[in-house]
Amino acid sequence: MSNAFDFPGGIYPPERKQRSNQSALIEAPLPRWVTLPLQQHSGQAATPCVVVGDAVKVGSVIAKREGMISSNLHASISGTVSEVSATQICIDGDGQDEWLRLPPLAWRHVEPDALLERLNESGIVGLGGAGFPTHIKARVVERHAINTLVINAAECEPYITADDLTLRHHANEVLEGAQIIAKLCGAQHIVIGIEDNKPEAIGALKQALTNSQPIPVALTVIATRYPSGGERQLIKKLLDLNVPSDGLPADVGVLCHNPGTLLAVLHAVRNGQPLVSRVVTLTGEAITQPGNRWVRLGTSVRELLEQAGLNTPELHQVIQGGPMMGTPLLTLDTPVTKLTNCLIAATLEELPPPPAESPCIRCGECESVCPVALLPQQLHWYARAQDDAKLERYHLFDCIECGACSYVCPSHIPLVVDYREAKSRIRLQRIEAVKAEHAKHRFEFRQARLAREEAEKQARKQARQAQQRRPTNTAAASGEKVDLRGLRIAHAAAKASVKKAEKTLERVAQEDPKQSLDDLEMQLATAQENLKAAELQLAQAREQQSSEESS
Repeated sequence: MSNAFDFPGGIYPPERKQRSNQSALIEAPLPRWVTLPLQQHSGQAATPCVVVGDAVKVGSVIAKREGMISSNLHASISGTVSEVSATQICIDGDGQDEWLRLPPLAWRHVEPDALLERLNESGIVGLGGAGFPTHIKARVVERHAINTLVINAAECEPYITADDLTLRHHANEVLEGAQIIAKLCGAQHIVIGIEDNKPEAIGALKQALTNSQPIPVALTVIATRYPSGGERQLIKKLLDLNVPSDGLPADVGVLCHNPGTLLAVLHAVRNGQPLVSRVVTLTGEAITQPGNRWVRLGTSVRELLEQAGLNTPELHQVIQGGPMMGTPLLTLDTPVTKLTNCLIAATLEELPPPPAESPCIRCGECESVCPVALLPQQLHWYARAQDDAKLERYHLFDCIECGACSYVCPSHIPLVVDYREAKSRIRLQRIEAVKAEHAKHRFEFRQARLAREEAEKQARKQARQAQQRRPTNTAAASGEKVDLRGLRIAHAAAKASVKKAEKTLERVAQEDPKQSLDDLEMQLATAQENLKAAELQLAQAREQQSSEESS
C-alpha cells in the first residue's frame, strides 16, 4: 500500500542501481587472511582476548565488548592469529573454514533475557551504517514504551542494493528476525517501509507476509526520493510521527532496524551464528562484475574488488558507502567491516571531483531540500565562524548529514563538511567538560574517603586506649568526645558527597539523555557505600560510649 504522509525537502539524484541489482546474491571467495579492526561499532573498541599463535575457528570470540556501548568481535575465518595490536587483529586462514557455533535457541519459547544475551554474545550491530550494538538497542523498552517496529528497507541512496538483494533472497528470514526483535521490545505492530524502485523485493515481501506471525506486519511502498531512508523521514512518511529535536525514535514509541540486521539476528538465534559476514554491494564503472556478495568481515577491499574484475587503470576512487554519505578510501588495503554496505569503484567520468567553491549567493536552494527543515545557509556561516552557541540554537545536531544541501548548492560549497567539523569540535568540548567534571568529583570523593579513613583510624586508636584503661577522669571523657566529633565530621562529609553526586547525575541525565552515565553512577554508589561505613562507625562509637558511661 502507499502512504500520504510526507517529510519536507528531498532530492532525486540518479539512482545508478542497475549495475548491481541484476545478478543474484552470491558468496565471495574465502579470504586467505583477514584484518579485523577492534572498532567496528558505536561506542568503545573491543578488547582482544587472544594472543599471537592462537588457533581459532569461524565464530571464535577474539575480542570482547568493553563497557556498555560496545560489541564482541569474532574470527571470520579459521586459522591462526598472526597479529594483535591496539587497533586490530589479523588471522592467517587454514582454508578449512571450521565453525564454532552457539547452541540454537527456539526464540518463541525462551525468555527475553536469553535472547538479549545471545545478541550480546553474537556481536550484532546495526548494519545500516550507524553500527549501534543491537543488544543495547533492544533494551530500549526498559526506558521507553515501544509500539511499532519499523523495517527500514527504503535503501534510498544511489548505487546501494544490499538490502534489495537481501530481501529478494531472504524475505522470510528477515521477517522472522523482525518478530524476534518485536518480542524483545514489546512492539505490537511491524511496518515495512520500502521504495517503489524495488519491485522484486516487494514481491518477495508480499509472499512472505502470509507466513509472518505472531505480530501483524504491514507493507508500505513509498515513492523513491532521497533521503527517505533516514529514520526521522521514514517514521514521518510511514506513521506521521515527528521525532523530537535531539530525540530518538523511541521517544515516539518506534524502533527502526534494517533488513541486514534482522537477518543477522535470526542467524544468531536460530543457527547460533555470530556476525562474521555481511552483504556488500560491489559496483561502479571501474569493475566488470558488479553485484552483491556475502563477504567475510576483514576481507581486503583490494582483494574483493579484484575478484569483481577491477580495472585499475580506469579507477579514480573507491567510496565506502554511497556517493551522498559515504567516504573515499585512502587505500585499498582496508578491510571490510560490519559497517561496509557498499564499495563503489568509480571512474573519473563517473564521479568527477566537485568544482571549486564560490561565495554563497543566498539562493535558498539548500533550505528547500533539507529533509529536517533546518537553515543550512545560517549553519554554514556559524560553523565557519565557530559560533557554537548559535549552531546549537539552530539545531546543528538534528542534521543527518545526508548531503542534499551540498548536492543542490550552485556555489559548490561543501556544506556537510562544515557541519561535520563543527559537530566534532562541539563533541570534543563536551567530552573535555565531562572529563573535568569527573575529575572534580573524583577529587571530592577522595577527600571524603580520606576524612572517613582518618576518623576510623582515630576511632581504632581510642578503642585500644579504652581497652587498656577505663576512663576515670575528665581528660579521658573529653578524649572520647574528640573521637565522636571526628566521626560526626566524616559522616557529614560522606552525606554531602552523596547529595552532590545525586545532583550531578540528575543534571547530566537531563542535559544529555544519550550521555553514558556509568562513571557518575559508579561514583554515586561509592559515595553511598562511604556514607554507610561512616554511619556504622558512628553508631559503634556511640554504643561504646554509652556502654562505658553506664559502667
